Order: sequence, then C-alpha cells, then structure tokens
Amino acid sequence: MLEAGMFTVVVVGRSDVAANVISLELASPDDGDLPGWSAGAHVDVRVGGDDVRQYSLCGSPAEPSRWRIGVLREPNGRGGSAYLHEHAQLGSTLEVSVPRNNFPLVDASAYVFVAGGIGITPILPMIAAAECGGAEWKLYYGGRTRASMAFVDELAAYG
Repeated sequence: MLEAGMFTVVVVGRSDVAANVISLELASPDDGDLPGWSAGAHVDVRVGGDDVRQYSLCGSPAEPSRWRIGVLREPNGRGGSAYLHEHAQLGSTLEVSVPRNNFPLVDASAYVFVAGGIGITPILPMIAAAECGGAEWKLYYGGRTRASMAFVDELAAYG
C-alpha cells in the first residue's frame, strides 16, 4: 500500500555517470506525464522498508514524461544509496513523492554556479535554464578525481 503523497514510477534508464554514481531515468507506469517541476527541485524516494531519501531532479523539466536522478553510493551511509544501486534496475518500480523545490533558480541575467561531487545534480537543470534563457553563467565544479565527478560529459557539451 502506498503512503499518502507517494506514487509509483518505473526505472526506464540506468547508466553509470561516474565512479560509484548512477543515473536513474524514471517514468510513469502508464507512460503518462509525471508531475511538473522546476530547476532545483527534489523528490522523496522510498529505499526499501520505510526509509525515504531525497534526490535532486537533474533531467529536463521540459520533458514531462521522464525524471532523472543521480545517486552516489555512500559506503558509510545509512543504506539508501546502496539499496538503489543494488535494486533499481530496468523495469524496477520505486515509490516517489511529488517534486518540492526548496532551492529554486532565481531569475537573473548572470549566474555563478558552484558544485562539488554529486552536488552537481540540482545545478544541471539550472545551467540548462540559464543557457536557454540567454543568461551568462560560469560553473565551478570540483571533485576528488575527475572519475568521481558525475555528468562531466554532459557538462562538456556546453563548452
């Protein structure tokens, strides 16, 4: 039985995007649209039993039928990321909440984005929005190693 405010999505894509980081693409089981969201939004994801973790949406708000999250496997964490790394396979179902945005992108003519490691996930749609809106922007993105930095190929497409 689903908890109030939660609904089911299907994992329709999974890829490795850095060392110990996976990207999960989520869709509605009926291929309909998912609830809308804006850059900076996150969702709750049930990670086995009663545990819930929050993950930033890092796809495109302009693609209403798909959500994307990035998950860093935390070996010393409480088990949520390990659960997703082990159980979120193509065709798997997950329980999620509607998106919430406590980190919205504010309208501006220029931006400076700063991210470290998996913290790039809420910044990805912000960069896309800035680019689409014609705003100037800079990104400072750091990590322990290049291999540990998620979505660098996607970011490289911006030049």
